[in-house]
Amino acid sequence: SLDILKKLDIQVNRLTALVSDLLDVTKINAGKLQFREALFDFNDLVNEVVEDMQRTTERHKIIKKLKTTKTVYGNRDRIEQVLINLLSNAIKYSPTSDKILVSTNGNNKYIIFSVKDFGLGISEASQNKLFEKFYRVNSIKDDAISGLGIGLYISMEIIKRHQGDIWVES
Repeated sequence: SLDILKKLDIQVNRLTALVSDLLDVTKINAGKLQFREALFDFNDLVNEVVEDMQRTTERHKIIKKLKTTKTVYGNRDRIEQVLINLLSNAIKYSPTSDKILVSTNGNNKYIIFSVKDFGLGISEASQNKLFEKFYRVNSIKDDAISGLGIGLYISMEIIKRHQGDIWVES
């Protein structure tokens, strides 16, 4: 049936993403994570990612507050990977809320991309470890949430390679 195929497709996509993330960790460790840099419009990328991610959630409404940004030079695909990871985490860790806020801001030197959810929250002790490889927040509330704890580590490495910073506030 169509329902079974849809569920199978979701599982195949999860497995593909997991394998891709594990390969990225291996490439990062070997210093061989590939970057193809070019000019691109940051807000165009944000709009595309938000549109794609909105299709993955029926519960959450992703609300955009995008200020004028500029064309940036970087690896569009890798930056997209970071934006997807941040939004998918916001969706995953806010199972009882119904909205996620996405914003951009910046000046001539930098762009700030922000994702705000209304979820479980993160203790200060966990915030300091969140970008470590294989770190997962341990909580009774999120035992059912899947993941290996490598998405934010990969995101941090990608942002560092772009001379940027990545952080969390709770």
